[in-house]
Amino acid sequence: MTIYLHENAELQVARKAILSAHALLVLLLGLTAFGALTLLQKGTTPDFKTLSPSAVGFYFLLWLGMFVCQILGYYKLAKVGRNLLIFRCVAFPYIADALLSLFLLLAVPKASITQIFNFKIITFFLYAYYSYKLFYELSRVTEDNYFRQGILLLGFCLTLLLFIVGISRGALILFSFLFLVGMLVGWGMIFVGFFRLKHINTP
Repeated sequence: MTIYLHENAELQVARKAILSAHALLVLLLGLTAFGALTLLQKGTTPDFKTLSPSAVGFYFLLWLGMFVCQILGYYKLAKVGRNLLIFRCVAFPYIADALLSLFLLLAVPKASITQIFNFKIITFFLYAYYSYKLFYELSRVTEDNYFRQGILLLGFCLTLLLFIVGISRGALILFSFLFLVGMLVGWGMIFVGFFRLKHINTP
């Protein structure tokens, strides 16, 4: 059975919520990159205690808005498509991340930044795995290969990070440029896939 966008209000809500989540994520990444560049130009070590409470609150509200839009959008999409896998691929990494973070907090109360980063690598692979499953499934039910091609391109770009360590300055600039362009194109393909979403197939 095929459900068309113009005939289903819930599918329209799902599409708008997911597009809003992507827009908020772009804004968050832009603010993060701007803050990082500002700190690099000043040559200072990041000190989160000196950050403005209003700036932190605004950043948190944006993140919370993105999270709510993402969960709502994919929940509605899974509900309309009668496909639990779609919502599970979004929800499970968040749940696993929260549980692993709680475990780290209880096991190592005074964990260093390095320990937290190393621990977060586990959740990074969970997000990567379930993101691939999610967009592969979306390509199947929407008959739009942009989702699968976009996530494959993002995965290829992330593998470039493995080759950055120990390379020359010239190669580093090239790899960074390819990484940035590839990430933008891959992400753009996924965004376009949602933007031109017209229908979804149900079991």
